[in-house]
Amino acid sequence: MSTAGAGMVLADKEAGPSSFAIVRRVGRAHGLKAGHAGTLDPFATGLLVCLLGRATRLARYLVGLDKRYVATIRLGVRTATGDSEGEELEQTPLPEAADILALQGEVELEVPAASAVKIDGERAYRLHRRGVAVEMPTRRSTIHALEIVRLEPPELVLGLHVSSGTYVRAIADFLGGHCTALRRTAVGELTVDEAAEGTLRPPLDALPHLLRIELSAEEETLVRTGRPLGGRALEGPVALVHGETLVGVGRGDGHVIRPETILA
Repeated sequence: MSTAGAGMVLADKEAGPSSFAIVRRVGRAHGLKAGHAGTLDPFATGLLVCLLGRATRLARYLVGLDKRYVATIRLGVRTATGDSEGEELEQTPLPEAADILALQGEVELEVPAASAVKIDGERAYRLHRRGVAVEMPTRRSTIHALEIVRLEPPELVLGLHVSSGTYVRAIADFLGGHCTALRRTAVGELTVDEAAEGTLRPPLDALPHLLRIELSAEEETLVRTGRPLGGRALEGPVALVHGETLVGVGRGDGHVIRPETILA
């Protein structure tokens, strides 16, 4: 049994290139096809989780994880894109610290125009680049925690812990400003402090948030051939492990665990 030719690389993205450019760079460096578990805007920096080889199949188990960011916001000026690249739209009053701290819990935020959301089948950022005006949808997000790191108007630095799919540029816009810098520090339990583009980590390292089920040699054979494991009252995805090797990910229904994604 082997998961050679598969793994995870944690990259600390620099400002400028797209996430896809970083993923291509990582893939070429390790000689494997590569994917990601959530992009960053070109101007943003920080943690980009790259999955390589057969481990690209694990992306589905990471895309819904909470994220942590440090965002620098210029208050008092809204822009068309929610960041410094968009044209200025309007001057706004500066919010008080209490108003900023109140932006926690479940919130409805308008999706930025320069985003990958599809409008009538086309990416919103492509419509925006062509100057097509569209009504952007709102998205319900959860801001688990918000910390004012520094407030020196008009500059605000926030520490954020948010649900997957939250646009930090939308938070800046809600506060009447726009993002001038954005750094992602964590995806689930994975942190930017662990980033090392030259290190291909085993696939199991990508799933610290999943319960691990240690398989016997007989159970490992069952999983590899796609057969279910009985006698386990578990629900949801679980990491199926033999020794220190991720055999695959299964999904429990409260009675049996059925293999869902097999790596080994």
